[in-house]
Amino acid sequence: MSTITITENSKVKNKEKDLKQATSSNDLDAVLNKVKKIDNTCSFIKCKNRTNDFAIECKYCKGRFCPTHGLPEIHGCGDAVKKDERQKYLHPNVKLTQEKHSQAQTKLNMKLKQMQQERKAKQGSTSKGKK
Repeated sequence: MSTITITENSKVKNKEKDLKQATSSNDLDAVLNKVKKIDNTCSFIKCKNRTNDFAIECKYCKGRFCPTHGLPEIHGCGDAVKKDERQKYLHPNVKLTQEKHSQAQTKLNMKLKQMQQERKAKQGSTSKGKK
């Protein structure tokens, strides 16, 4: 479970403003080149490293970062990571495979049948004792 958090003191660029400026032109080729350049630069403020060869996408803020700023704690998603890890630790989400789920279901059904037969046997023996 990932969360997207935006902090007031964010170190991530506001790419929406840059995209509005880049798309203001009528020349389609120029617009595409500007958008491609914006998308292939690190999302960290004041960083102009290119990310077209290798980029790390943050699962918390969806930004693309160079290897220097790729860690969430460095570019400002530390609180989101802390919250996500705490959630995983306190509420582990253990999923069973389909095979293990069906095995557990058959085992449960067998146990329920056994308990039902034991109850019937007890009821039969107590009714005989009362007569």
